[in-house]
Amino acid sequence: MTRFHCLFAGLALAVVPHSASAEVAFKFITAGQAAQMVSGPKAPDGLAADEQFSMTLRKRTVSSHVEKHMGWNEELVIQEGTIVLNYGDKATNEREIAPGEFNGDAIAGGKSVVMHPGDIVILPAGTWHEQVLQTPIMRYILFKTTKKAAAPK
Repeated sequence: MTRFHCLFAGLALAVVPHSASAEVAFKFITAGQAAQMVSGPKAPDGLAADEQFSMTLRKRTVSSHVEKHMGWNEELVIQEGTIVLNYGDKATNEREIAPGEFNGDAIAGGKSVVMHPGDIVILPAGTWHEQVLQTPIMRYILFKTTKKAAAPK
């Protein structure tokens, strides 16, 4: 390969957009810092986010309401506390509170799983769910990923 070809190939690579480049900044957060980040009014909105993904640190001191989200999947990593996660495909008294966001009174015909620190759950978009605390606090990492649109037929 001649010097001209090498130069041309290098220049071509330099101007071609790279889809793998990230817009997220490097962050290192210790376990102690993470625990403090969710405990006060200055908790960040998110550690990382774009139109398809977000990561936040969350804490609950009361059980959640029955809900489902149509536009994104939720992935939870339990860090502290014990919860009963109720989930299913139907809820009583379903009501839309915002576009694609629903609340209900109770999950009808669902299932339950007890979750402890270190456990992970993936809740696909459209899945009814609620978190019932068994301990005074639940601390967790919440990932939201955009529901993949169906491919055109």
